[in-house]
Amino acid sequence: MVQLRRIAIVATCLAASLPVLADDQKPPQAQPVYTPRLNNIMILTQLGHFKLWYAGAVQNWPLANYELEQIRASIRIAKSLYPDSDKSNMDTMRPAAEDLDKAIKAKDAASFTSAYGKLTAACNACHEATGFGFIKIRVPRLSPIETSPFSDESFQGK
Repeated sequence: MVQLRRIAIVATCLAASLPVLADDQKPPQAQPVYTPRLNNIMILTQLGHFKLWYAGAVQNWPLANYELEQIRASIRIAKSLYPDSDKSNMDTMRPAAEDLDKAIKAKDAASFTSAYGKLTAACNACHEATGFGFIKIRVPRLSPIETSPFSDESFQGK
């Protein structure tokens, strides 16, 4: 009898400790997932393009490698978020990115400059092919330190 009473007390305590939803309470609704517009992904890619150039210009190879990987990640994200859009297919940039990767690993400034030009041309070819030829990317021409939104960031290596 004592054992049964203990079991009843434990069961009552457990039941009382469980949360109970009032009739007017509903479970929380899932928040909608934010999907960035393709344009926003491309703006980030353009900023990475700029930073990649300057990292190569000052031969900060770890930063150049990092920025190239960020560009590649942006391209993968665009392709995964917009798989049915021809505007997200940037496979034509792959050879230029591979050339850049080799130049960065070799710490070869001349090869980097050539491969960067190829990457820039591939960006513009993609823009033309997708109806955005009015967006023309180029190798930065002005002092990036004086004209950049990154003027507060040091691009020099160690």
